[in-house]
This record gives sequence, structure tokens and C-alpha cells, in this order.
Amino acid sequence: MAGSRLAVGLPVFNGANFIEKTLAALRAQTMSDFTLTIADNASTDATPAIIAAAAAADTRVTTIRQTHNLGAAPNYNAAYRSAPPSDYFAWVAHDDLPQPTFFAACIAALDANPDAVLAFCRTAIVNPHGTVIGEFPGRPDAASPDRAVRLGDVLRSKSNHPVFGVIRRSALDHTHLHASYTGSDRTLLVELALRGRFVEIPEALFHLREHPQRSVRHKTSRKQQTREVWFDSTRAGKITFPHWHRAGQYVSAVVRTPMPLADRIRCLGVVVSVLAVREWKPLAIDMVIAVRQLGERAKRLVQRRRSETQDG
Repeated sequence: MAGSRLAVGLPVFNGANFIEKTLAALRAQTMSDFTLTIADNASTDATPAIIAAAAAADTRVTTIRQTHNLGAAPNYNAAYRSAPPSDYFAWVAHDDLPQPTFFAACIAALDANPDAVLAFCRTAIVNPHGTVIGEFPGRPDAASPDRAVRLGDVLRSKSNHPVFGVIRRSALDHTHLHASYTGSDRTLLVELALRGRFVEIPEALFHLREHPQRSVRHKTSRKQQTREVWFDSTRAGKITFPHWHRAGQYVSAVVRTPMPLADRIRCLGVVVSVLAVREWKPLAIDMVIAVRQLGERAKRLVQRRRSETQDG
């Protein structure tokens, strides 16, 4: 169905544990003028059968399937790029639960605020059974007319949950979407915050599910950048500097986004301040991990050469 007000992208990999409940939550939306593109990242569980049944039962649903696991970022972007034309776009994770009026409230907020690029709701945290166990604090600074204040809100917040709000597609088209490094969802929010205000709806109309298999449990170890591989499978075995990369992209976003010079200077000041106060440790850890990876590579090289010498 082309020309809907909203296009929804649902990226998934082995999501049979919760995807049926998320699909039910989408069907229950009071605003029904949306399309749903499900991007299956080469799942090996029951996910393909579940989403095939959903597409057969609802003409708004289309599915795409990757030939192999690309990693989360390319699959998120595939869901966006494969979606039909629309005014707005929203990503929904396979394990989250938008409440029945979520889409309607977000779209009404964007319609009423043409200078806003994203609308999101207060977000409750639920356990695997759907019981509310907490709520993220409000984000009033995200709605500031001052882009430096909005930027500070995105960079200093502990959660990136507004990325699952409804986004004005004309603004999203000017971003780099989800990039292939850890935390690129925050960079995406930075790009959007530099372009316009966020509107937060005070009701908790979005439920984010906390469970052991959640993606944020793919922690970065000191031996390898395990979460890097979750974002993009081509990063496996590579020496990466995800926090340095993200820091550089913060600066790049400020430099390339059209804005008055005074705003650009203030925004660069916000980035430098946040990196110096909050990000120095992750930046240092990147260096430690890289040094250890180089040491392990050197050790393997020496062992291989010794083996070749003995064989010869």
C-alpha cells in the first residue's frame, strides 16, 4: 500500500520469542494507515514462518529476507529503504510493545509541530512477561528550540529510546541512518536533533522490553569488539575503534548540518565537553582493546612462522 501516512520497519533476527506479541500490538493500533516492512536477517528459528503468516493475513505487511546475517545496522537500514513512500517512518524492535494509541499520538504531535522532526512517548520498561518495572525519565530538553540544548540532551542521556519514535521522513532522508559501529543509533539521534525539535508525549505509550537476549546485552569485551559484530557482521575479527568513530561522527554531523556559524561553534563546544567529561573512559578502552588485538595478532604470526620453519 503506497502513500500511507506512516511506514513502519521491523528488523528481526531469531525473534520468535516475542515477535508475535509485537505484531499483535501493531495490529491493535488505532491509527491503521500504515505499512509494515519486516526485514528478516536470515533467522534460523521460527521467525520466517511467523512473519510469512503475518504477511498472508494483512495486505499492509511485506517481508524481505537477507541471504545471511548482515548485522543489525544494515538490516535496520534495509527495512527503511524497502518501505514504501510515506510522510513518517518508525522502526519497531521485534521485542517491544507500542501501545494502541502510540502511532496516532506521535503523528498528531508531528502534524501540530511542523518544526519537529521526531515524536516519541514516555517509555516504560517491561519484563519478559510484559509487566511494567520502570520508566525512563522525561526529556524536556529534546524539545528546546535551541539546537545546542537538544544536542546536549541526546549526548548526555543514558538511553537512545527516542530512536523508536515516529520520524519525519524528510529529515530522516538527510541522515546516515544506522551506521556500522557501536552506538550509531545515538549518532542518528544527533543528526536529527541538529535538524529539528523532538516532541515528547507525556503518556507512557511505548513499552521497551527488558530481557536477557536484548541486543544491549552484547557487551564489548576487552578482547574483542563483540557488540561491533552485532551492529555489522563484516566487523568480525577486525580492529575497530567504535567510540572514536562515534566521536568523529558527532563532530562531522555538526560540521555538515546547515546552521548559523554561532550555532555551529556552540554545538562543537557541547560535543567537546561531553567527550571530555563522559566519554574519555570508553575512548581509552578502545585503545586498550586495539593494543591487545594487535598483540594477539603478532603472537599468532610468530607462532605460524615458527610452525612453517619447523615444517620446512
